[in-house]
Amino acid sequence: MTNAIRYFGPQWFGTAMGTGALAISMALVSERWDSNKPLEVVSQIFLFLTIAMFALYIVPWTIRFFKYPAEVKQDLNHLTKGQFFPTMPISLIVIGIALAKIGPTMWSDSSLRVPILTLFIAGTVGIFIFGFILVTVMYRSKNVELGHGVYAWYIPPVSHLIIPVLGFILIARYYSGTFMGDVVFVISMAAWGIGFFLFLFVGSIVYHRYAYGDLPLPKVAPTFMIGIAPTAIMTVALVKLAPAINGVSFGLSSAQVLPVIKLFALAMWGFSVWWFILAAILFFYYLKTMGHPFVFAWWAYTFPLGAFAISAGSIGSIMDFPTFWYNLYVVNFLLLFMWIIIVCHTIRIVWQGKAFMPG
Repeated sequence: MTNAIRYFGPQWFGTAMGTGALAISMALVSERWDSNKPLEVVSQIFLFLTIAMFALYIVPWTIRFFKYPAEVKQDLNHLTKGQFFPTMPISLIVIGIALAKIGPTMWSDSSLRVPILTLFIAGTVGIFIFGFILVTVMYRSKNVELGHGVYAWYIPPVSHLIIPVLGFILIARYYSGTFMGDVVFVISMAAWGIGFFLFLFVGSIVYHRYAYGDLPLPKVAPTFMIGIAPTAIMTVALVKLAPAINGVSFGLSSAQVLPVIKLFALAMWGFSVWWFILAAILFFYYLKTMGHPFVFAWWAYTFPLGAFAISAGSIGSIMDFPTFWYNLYVVNFLLLFMWIIIVCHTIRIVWQGKAFMPG
Protein backbone atom coordinates (compact mmCIF):
# COMPACT_ATOMS: atom_id res chain seq x y z
CA MET A 1 0.00 0.00 0.00
CA THR A 2 2.86 2.38 0.80
CA ASN A 3 4.37 1.95 -2.66
CA ALA A 4 0.93 2.31 -4.25
CA ILE A 5 0.57 5.78 -2.73
CA ARG A 6 4.20 6.80 -3.16
CA TYR A 7 4.24 5.96 -6.86
CA PHE A 8 0.63 6.81 -7.64
CA GLY A 9 1.35 8.85 -10.73
CA PRO A 10 -0.88 11.65 -12.06
CA GLN A 11 -1.66 9.59 -15.18
CA TRP A 12 -4.22 7.42 -13.37
CA PHE A 13 -6.99 9.95 -13.85
CA GLY A 14 -6.61 9.38 -17.59
CA THR A 15 -8.50 6.12 -17.04
CA ALA A 16 -11.46 8.06 -15.61
CA MET A 17 -11.35 10.49 -18.52
CA GLY A 18 -11.44 7.70 -21.10
CA THR A 19 -14.20 5.83 -19.29
CA GLY A 20 -16.29 8.99 -18.94
CA ALA A 21 -15.90 9.77 -22.63
CA LEU A 22 -17.05 6.24 -23.45
CA ALA A 23 -20.13 6.74 -21.26
CA ILE A 24 -21.06 9.90 -23.18
CA SER A 25 -20.45 8.43 -26.64
CA MET A 26 -22.45 5.33 -25.71
CA ALA A 27 -25.33 7.58 -24.62
CA LEU A 28 -25.21 9.36 -28.00
CA VAL A 29 -25.41 6.04 -29.83
CA SER A 30 -28.29 4.97 -27.58
CA GLU A 31 -30.23 8.12 -28.45
CA ARG A 32 -29.60 7.70 -32.15
CA TRP A 33 -30.74 4.09 -32.13
CA ASP A 34 -34.28 5.00 -31.05
CA SER A 35 -33.41 5.27 -27.37
CA ASN A 36 -31.92 1.78 -27.32
CA LYS A 37 -32.51 0.75 -23.71
CA PRO A 38 -29.64 -1.75 -23.35
CA LEU A 39 -27.10 0.82 -24.57
CA GLU A 40 -28.64 3.44 -22.28
CA VAL A 41 -28.03 1.09 -19.35
CA VAL A 42 -24.46 0.52 -20.57
CA SER A 43 -23.86 4.28 -20.63
CA GLN A 44 -25.20 4.52 -17.07
CA ILE A 45 -22.85 1.75 -15.95
CA PHE A 46 -19.88 3.55 -17.47
CA LEU A 47 -20.96 6.78 -15.75
CA PHE A 48 -21.01 5.06 -12.35
CA LEU A 49 -17.69 3.40 -13.15
CA THR A 50 -16.15 6.78 -14.00
CA ILE A 51 -17.34 8.25 -10.69
CA ALA A 52 -16.06 5.19 -8.81
CA MET A 53 -12.66 5.48 -10.51
CA PHE A 54 -12.37 9.13 -9.56
CA ALA A 55 -13.39 8.43 -5.96
CA LEU A 56 -10.85 5.60 -5.77
CA TYR A 57 -7.99 7.67 -7.19
CA ILE A 58 -8.53 10.97 -5.40
CA VAL A 59 -7.63 9.49 -1.99
CA PRO A 60 -4.08 8.24 -2.75
CA TRP A 61 -3.56 11.19 -5.13
CA THR A 62 -4.28 13.65 -2.31
CA ILE A 63 -2.40 11.75 0.40
CA ARG A 64 0.67 11.63 -1.84
CA PHE A 65 0.86 15.45 -1.91
CA PHE A 66 1.30 15.53 1.87
CA LYS A 67 3.15 12.29 2.53
CA TYR A 68 5.51 12.22 -0.46
CA PRO A 69 5.98 15.83 -1.60
CA ALA A 70 9.42 15.06 -3.05
CA GLU A 71 7.94 12.48 -5.44
CA VAL A 72 5.13 14.86 -6.40
CA LYS A 73 7.64 17.63 -7.11
CA GLN A 74 9.71 15.21 -9.19
CA ASP A 75 6.64 14.29 -11.26
CA LEU A 76 5.68 17.94 -11.73
CA ASN A 77 9.15 18.69 -13.06
CA HIS A 78 9.12 15.67 -15.39
CA LEU A 79 8.57 16.98 -18.90
CA THR A 80 6.18 14.16 -19.84
CA LYS A 81 4.69 12.80 -16.63
CA GLY A 82 4.01 16.31 -15.31
CA GLN A 83 1.66 17.01 -18.20
CA PHE A 84 -0.78 14.48 -16.76
CA PHE A 85 -1.56 16.41 -13.55
CA PRO A 86 -4.47 18.28 -15.22
CA THR A 87 -6.17 14.92 -15.86
CA MET A 88 -7.58 15.16 -12.32
CA PRO A 89 -9.56 18.39 -12.86
CA ILE A 90 -10.33 17.34 -16.45
CA SER A 91 -11.97 14.23 -14.97
CA LEU A 92 -14.23 16.49 -12.89
CA ILE A 93 -15.37 18.31 -16.03
CA VAL A 94 -15.87 15.02 -17.89
CA ILE A 95 -17.99 13.67 -15.04
CA GLY A 96 -20.03 16.88 -15.14
CA ILE A 97 -20.64 16.52 -18.88
CA ALA A 98 -21.53 12.85 -18.43
CA LEU A 99 -23.94 13.69 -15.60
CA ALA A 100 -25.60 16.33 -17.76
CA LYS A 101 -25.97 13.83 -20.61
CA ILE A 102 -26.83 10.60 -18.78
CA GLY A 103 -28.03 11.81 -15.40
CA PRO A 104 -31.55 12.83 -16.56
CA THR A 105 -32.23 9.19 -17.51
CA MET A 106 -32.00 8.36 -13.79
CA TRP A 107 -32.68 11.54 -11.80
CA SER A 108 -34.62 14.77 -12.15
CA ASP A 109 -32.87 17.48 -14.12
CA SER A 110 -33.20 20.00 -11.30
CA SER A 111 -31.42 17.70 -8.84
CA LEU A 112 -28.33 17.69 -11.07
CA ARG A 113 -27.84 21.47 -11.15
CA VAL A 114 -25.75 21.81 -7.97
CA PRO A 115 -23.52 18.74 -8.59
CA ILE A 116 -22.79 19.84 -12.16
CA LEU A 117 -22.06 23.44 -11.12
CA THR A 118 -19.79 22.18 -8.33
CA LEU A 119 -17.89 19.97 -10.77
CA PHE A 120 -17.55 22.93 -13.15
CA ILE A 121 -16.13 25.22 -10.48
CA ALA A 122 -13.74 22.64 -9.00
CA GLY A 123 -12.59 21.45 -12.42
CA THR A 124 -12.05 24.98 -13.73
CA VAL A 125 -10.03 26.06 -10.71
CA GLY A 126 -7.88 22.93 -10.89
CA ILE A 127 -7.27 23.32 -14.61
CA PHE A 128 -6.15 26.93 -14.26
CA ILE A 129 -3.88 26.12 -11.30
CA PHE A 130 -2.12 23.24 -13.03
CA GLY A 131 -1.96 25.20 -16.26
CA PHE A 132 0.05 27.98 -14.62
CA ILE A 133 2.24 25.52 -12.71
CA LEU A 134 3.16 23.45 -15.76
CA VAL A 135 3.91 26.42 -18.01
CA THR A 136 6.09 27.90 -15.25
CA VAL A 137 7.93 24.60 -14.79
CA MET A 138 8.61 24.35 -18.51
CA TYR A 139 9.81 27.96 -18.81
CA ARG A 140 12.13 27.63 -15.82
CA SER A 141 13.58 24.26 -16.83
CA LYS A 142 17.09 24.27 -18.26
CA ASN A 143 16.79 20.70 -19.53
CA VAL A 144 14.12 20.97 -22.25
CA GLU A 145 15.37 19.39 -25.46
CA LEU A 146 13.83 18.67 -28.84
CA GLY A 147 13.35 15.00 -27.97
CA HIS A 148 11.17 15.82 -24.96
CA GLY A 149 8.34 17.09 -27.14
CA VAL A 150 5.42 14.62 -27.27
CA TYR A 151 1.70 15.15 -27.66
CA ALA A 152 1.21 14.69 -23.92
CA TRP A 153 2.16 18.38 -23.93
CA TYR A 154 -1.30 18.96 -25.40
CA ILE A 155 -3.01 17.97 -22.14
CA PRO A 156 -2.86 21.43 -20.48
CA PRO A 157 -4.33 23.12 -23.60
CA VAL A 158 -6.99 20.43 -23.88
CA SER A 159 -7.85 20.95 -20.22
CA HIS A 160 -8.77 24.57 -20.88
CA LEU A 161 -10.73 23.74 -24.03
CA ILE A 162 -13.07 21.35 -22.21
CA ILE A 163 -14.21 24.02 -19.71
CA PRO A 164 -16.61 25.76 -22.15
CA VAL A 165 -18.29 22.45 -23.06
CA LEU A 166 -19.67 22.09 -19.54
CA GLY A 167 -20.02 25.85 -19.11
CA PHE A 168 -22.30 26.18 -22.14
CA ILE A 169 -24.38 23.20 -20.95
CA LEU A 170 -24.88 24.92 -17.59
CA ILE A 171 -25.96 28.19 -19.24
CA ALA A 172 -28.43 26.60 -21.65
CA ARG A 173 -29.98 24.29 -19.07
CA TYR A 174 -29.91 26.18 -15.77
CA TYR A 175 -28.62 29.74 -15.94
CA SER A 176 -30.10 31.31 -19.07
CA GLY A 177 -30.78 35.02 -18.56
CA THR A 178 -29.03 35.17 -15.18
CA PHE A 179 -25.93 36.90 -13.85
CA MET A 180 -24.47 33.48 -13.09
CA GLY A 181 -24.97 32.55 -16.72
CA ASP A 182 -23.00 35.63 -17.82
CA VAL A 183 -20.18 34.79 -15.38
CA VAL A 184 -19.99 31.18 -16.59
CA PHE A 185 -20.00 32.43 -20.20
CA VAL A 186 -17.08 34.82 -19.63
CA ILE A 187 -15.06 32.13 -17.84
CA SER A 188 -15.84 29.62 -20.58
CA MET A 189 -14.87 31.93 -23.42
CA ALA A 190 -11.68 32.99 -21.64
CA ALA A 191 -10.73 29.34 -21.13
CA TRP A 192 -11.48 28.67 -24.80
CA GLY A 193 -9.17 31.47 -25.87
CA ILE A 194 -6.38 30.23 -23.59
CA GLY A 195 -6.77 26.64 -24.76
CA PHE A 196 -6.99 27.57 -28.44
CA PHE A 197 -3.80 29.62 -28.52
CA LEU A 198 -1.89 27.15 -26.35
CA PHE A 199 -3.03 24.45 -28.78
CA LEU A 200 -1.47 26.41 -31.66
CA PHE A 201 1.74 27.25 -29.78
CA VAL A 202 2.35 23.79 -28.31
CA GLY A 203 1.24 22.05 -31.50
CA SER A 204 3.85 23.86 -33.57
CA ILE A 205 6.59 22.90 -31.08
CA VAL A 206 5.69 19.21 -31.00
CA TYR A 207 5.08 19.04 -34.76
CA HIS A 208 8.59 20.46 -35.23
CA ARG A 209 9.96 17.74 -32.96
CA TYR A 210 8.24 14.97 -34.94
CA ALA A 211 9.42 16.43 -38.24
CA TYR A 212 13.07 17.05 -37.31
CA GLY A 213 13.70 14.49 -34.58
CA ASP A 214 13.33 10.74 -34.29
CA LEU A 215 9.96 9.25 -33.48
CA PRO A 216 9.45 8.79 -29.73
CA LEU A 217 9.96 5.41 -28.11
CA PRO A 218 7.00 3.01 -28.29
CA LYS A 219 6.21 3.58 -24.60
CA VAL A 220 5.04 7.13 -25.36
CA ALA A 221 3.70 6.44 -28.85
CA PRO A 222 0.03 6.40 -27.66
CA THR A 223 0.30 10.07 -26.75
CA PHE A 224 0.17 10.85 -30.49
CA MET A 225 -3.58 10.13 -30.33
CA ILE A 226 -3.95 13.09 -27.95
CA GLY A 227 -3.51 15.30 -31.01
CA ILE A 228 -7.07 14.51 -32.05
CA ALA A 229 -8.57 15.83 -28.81
CA PRO A 230 -8.27 19.65 -29.14
CA THR A 231 -10.20 19.99 -32.41
CA ALA A 232 -12.69 17.28 -31.37
CA ILE A 233 -13.41 19.13 -28.13
CA MET A 234 -13.70 22.46 -29.96
CA THR A 235 -16.25 20.84 -32.28
CA VAL A 236 -18.36 19.87 -29.27
CA ALA A 237 -17.92 23.30 -27.68
CA LEU A 238 -19.07 25.04 -30.87
CA VAL A 239 -22.23 22.93 -30.97
CA LYS A 240 -22.94 23.63 -27.28
CA LEU A 241 -22.35 27.35 -27.84
CA ALA A 242 -25.41 27.69 -30.11
CA PRO A 243 -28.13 27.18 -27.45
CA ALA A 244 -26.07 28.83 -24.70
CA ILE A 245 -25.50 32.09 -26.53
CA ASN A 246 -29.20 33.01 -26.34
CA GLY A 247 -29.00 32.93 -22.55
CA VAL A 248 -26.38 35.63 -22.03
CA SER A 249 -26.79 39.39 -21.97
CA PHE A 250 -24.15 40.41 -24.49
CA GLY A 251 -26.38 41.19 -27.45
CA LEU A 252 -25.75 37.86 -29.14
CA SER A 253 -28.16 35.32 -30.60
CA SER A 254 -27.77 31.85 -32.02
CA ALA A 255 -29.46 32.98 -35.26
CA GLN A 256 -26.52 35.32 -35.88
CA VAL A 257 -23.78 32.79 -35.27
CA LEU A 258 -25.28 29.40 -36.14
CA PRO A 259 -24.06 29.40 -39.79
CA VAL A 260 -20.54 30.30 -38.60
CA ILE A 261 -20.72 27.65 -35.87
CA LYS A 262 -21.63 25.01 -38.45
CA LEU A 263 -18.76 25.99 -40.74
CA PHE A 264 -16.12 26.05 -38.01
CA ALA A 265 -17.45 22.87 -36.37
CA LEU A 266 -17.19 21.10 -39.72
CA ALA A 267 -13.62 22.37 -40.17
CA MET A 268 -12.61 21.26 -36.66
CA TRP A 269 -14.20 17.83 -37.20
CA GLY A 270 -12.40 17.52 -40.54
CA PHE A 271 -9.02 18.05 -38.88
CA SER A 272 -9.92 15.40 -36.29
CA VAL A 273 -10.68 12.92 -39.08
CA TRP A 274 -7.33 13.67 -40.70
CA TRP A 275 -5.49 13.22 -37.40
CA PHE A 276 -7.34 9.96 -36.69
CA ILE A 277 -6.12 8.53 -40.01
CA LEU A 278 -2.57 9.78 -39.36
CA ALA A 279 -2.62 8.24 -35.86
CA ALA A 280 -3.75 4.91 -37.33
CA ILE A 281 -0.89 4.99 -39.85
CA LEU A 282 1.64 5.64 -37.09
CA PHE A 283 0.07 2.95 -34.88
CA PHE A 284 0.65 0.30 -37.54
CA TYR A 285 4.10 1.72 -38.30
CA TYR A 286 5.08 1.18 -34.67
CA LEU A 287 3.62 -2.33 -34.73
CA LYS A 288 5.64 -3.20 -37.82
CA THR A 289 8.98 -1.54 -37.09
CA MET A 290 9.44 -1.08 -33.33
CA GLY A 291 6.75 -3.16 -31.67
CA HIS A 292 4.05 -1.67 -29.48
CA PRO A 293 3.84 -3.63 -26.21
CA PHE A 294 1.29 -2.60 -23.62
CA VAL A 295 2.24 0.19 -21.24
CA PHE A 296 0.01 2.33 -19.05
CA ALA A 297 0.27 5.10 -21.66
CA TRP A 298 -2.15 3.07 -23.81
CA TRP A 299 -4.88 4.85 -21.85
CA ALA A 300 -3.96 7.88 -23.97
CA TYR A 301 -5.87 6.20 -26.79
CA THR A 302 -9.19 6.25 -24.92
CA PHE A 303 -10.19 9.84 -24.15
CA PRO A 304 -9.16 11.24 -27.56
CA LEU A 305 -11.13 8.48 -29.32
CA GLY A 306 -14.10 9.27 -27.09
CA ALA A 307 -13.83 12.99 -27.82
CA PHE A 308 -13.70 12.18 -31.54
CA ALA A 309 -16.84 10.03 -31.32
CA ILE A 310 -18.67 12.68 -29.28
CA SER A 311 -17.68 15.39 -31.75
CA ALA A 312 -19.25 13.39 -34.58
CA GLY A 313 -22.47 12.94 -32.61
CA SER A 314 -22.50 16.62 -31.69
CA ILE A 315 -22.03 17.96 -35.21
CA GLY A 316 -24.56 15.40 -36.44
CA SER A 317 -27.15 16.98 -34.15
CA ILE A 318 -26.94 20.30 -36.05
CA MET A 319 -25.98 18.95 -39.50
CA ASP A 320 -27.90 15.73 -40.09
CA PHE A 321 -25.53 14.00 -42.51
CA PRO A 322 -25.03 10.19 -42.48
CA THR A 323 -21.22 10.41 -42.37
CA PHE A 324 -21.29 11.94 -38.89
CA TRP A 325 -23.44 9.15 -37.49
CA TYR A 326 -21.31 6.41 -39.06
CA ASN A 327 -18.29 8.16 -37.55
CA LEU A 328 -19.97 8.06 -34.13
CA TYR A 329 -20.91 4.37 -34.37
CA VAL A 330 -17.56 3.11 -35.67
CA VAL A 331 -15.37 5.11 -33.30
CA ASN A 332 -17.62 4.42 -30.30
CA PHE A 333 -17.34 0.67 -30.71
CA LEU A 334 -13.64 0.91 -31.57
CA LEU A 335 -13.24 2.77 -28.29
CA LEU A 336 -15.22 0.10 -26.44
CA PHE A 337 -12.98 -2.59 -27.95
CA MET A 338 -9.82 -0.68 -27.01
CA TRP A 339 -11.15 0.06 -23.53
CA ILE A 340 -11.78 -3.62 -22.80
CA ILE A 341 -8.28 -4.60 -23.98
CA ILE A 342 -6.60 -1.82 -22.01
CA VAL A 343 -8.58 -2.54 -18.83
CA CYS A 344 -7.60 -6.23 -19.00
CA HIS A 345 -3.91 -5.34 -19.41
CA THR A 346 -4.13 -2.74 -16.62
CA ILE A 347 -5.64 -5.26 -14.22
CA ARG A 348 -2.81 -7.64 -15.14
CA ILE A 349 -0.02 -5.17 -14.36
CA VAL A 350 -1.72 -4.16 -11.10
CA TRP A 351 -2.02 -7.84 -10.13
CA GLN A 352 1.65 -8.38 -10.97
CA GLY A 353 2.68 -5.39 -8.86
CA LYS A 354 4.07 -3.46 -11.82
CA ALA A 355 1.60 -0.56 -11.76
CA PHE A 356 3.16 1.34 -8.86
CA MET A 357 6.87 1.47 -9.48
CA PRO A 358 9.38 4.34 -9.71
CA GLY A 359 10.21 5.68 -13.15
